[in-house]
Amino acid sequence: MPQDMIEIIRITPFIDMISSKRQGFPAALRPSSVRTTYEAGAAIFRLGSPAHSVFFVESGAVRLMRLGRSGEEVILHDARAGEFFAEASLDSPKYHCNAVASERTELLQVPASALRELLDADREFSRQWVALLARQLRAVRTRVERLSLKSAAERVRHLLVSEGHGPHCEVTLDGTLKDLARNLGLTHEALYRTLAAMEKEGVIERRNSVLRLLR
Repeated sequence: MPQDMIEIIRITPFIDMISSKRQGFPAALRPSSVRTTYEAGAAIFRLGSPAHSVFFVESGAVRLMRLGRSGEEVILHDARAGEFFAEASLDSPKYHCNAVASERTELLQVPASALRELLDADREFSRQWVALLARQLRAVRTRVERLSLKSAAERVRHLLVSEGHGPHCEVTLDGTLKDLARNLGLTHEALYRTLAAMEKEGVIERRNSVLRLLR
């Protein structure tokens, strides 16, 4: 892998960051949810602690991680606004990783017991929940495919083709270019160079927070 790329183990569905029309929090869960706020660096839960809740990110970001054999951080998932996390622990007695707020973050916390009861009692909600998980799985697969591409330009083009809208595969960024670089598995310097080169070659066009594929 080129030196200007960084290998990142994370499966954030990037569509959550580039779309201003994020999938909303299911109305059926609101009565049992509690809004909580965490400052940057605060632990939401730790590996091995009792799995009591599932979480929805209203704003901010949460990093899910484990420690490798040498004590290094292995990033499993970066949960962004509009996304659930810890849903994999719904039927587990303990959490399987650490969850730490990457920045000031507002969450909706749903007790696992309440979610399980709703899944058992409400068939319509159960279908909605399955559909939500299916969307996240499709986004994960798309992201894994994108991160397997070797060049930064290929990753940018893949993003526009797979996530963009209209004849020019238009993508509107809600976050910064540093956020985009992180989600493409690149250093921000590599992304800046790549976007500049693609613009000069007439491959893409940038206008404010909008990226468009020209050819």
